[in-house]
Amino acid sequence: MRLGLRSKALEELIGGYEPGKIYHFYGHAGTGKTHLACYHPLSALSPRLTEAMRNDERVIAVIYSCDGSFDWGRFFDIYGGGFGERPELKRYVQVVRPVDFDHQHSLIVKTLPAFLESRGLTPVFIAVDPMTSFYRIEFMTTKDPKKRYSIALKRTGDLEQQLSVLKAIAEKYECPVVVTNWIKSNDADKDQPWYREFGGGKGFEFYPSVSVRLEEIYKRPKIVKATVTKHRFGEEGRSCYFTIDCMGVRDLNEEEKRLVEKLEKKIGGESP
Repeated sequence: MRLGLRSKALEELIGGYEPGKIYHFYGHAGTGKTHLACYHPLSALSPRLTEAMRNDERVIAVIYSCDGSFDWGRFFDIYGGGFGERPELKRYVQVVRPVDFDHQHSLIVKTLPAFLESRGLTPVFIAVDPMTSFYRIEFMTTKDPKKRYSIALKRTGDLEQQLSVLKAIAEKYECPVVVTNWIKSNDADKDQPWYREFGGGKGFEFYPSVSVRLEEIYKRPKIVKATVTKHRFGEEGRSCYFTIDCMGVRDLNEEEKRLVEKLEKKIGGESP
């Protein structure tokens, strides 16, 4: 089933989460990756999970919270919706917290396919947030250049294998998959190709159907620019803006739209 987003601007930008496809968001901390990868789709799933409970279907949503940022309390406070009314829906959601890269790799490549097959379960949604967290920690805490190179070769290959397994599961069960990633620098080189902006290797270039760069442009209010850098079935290069506050990710209000207009004029060389 297609999952919508709780933002009209984002919905128009990427078209929601389509079954059988991988969606990739990359950006710095605090740009809404967990909201878009976990909270938004999970909120949209409540009608589907309510139906599954009523019909006694064997379905499941799986969230790999690799940095431990997924929080049920925050989800209920902001996005509760159908879950707030029927907390028993939580039993259809498996939140998994890997402890290191090898654990993450084993969980996705070996445990997930076997778990679904042996239990006769149909996944309706899968998220890995952030998929590159453990790889980044391992790489950044290694000082020896030769060891860094070895880690990069090994781990990017492992990540590509994980993405290939997720892609196969997405297509087999017709469920959407969302993965998140980090952006390499604050000021990306405008001349470099989009697939050089994030870490994790070539797998993130090829397997996702949609890739979106997230950039914070204002701190207070926190306004984020989302730009489509890859879209296999839509227009690339388009952007939209959204706000993150105590109510989660939402569309801009009128005052925030004026702030964005001033910024765009400034960037375009016009007087604000």
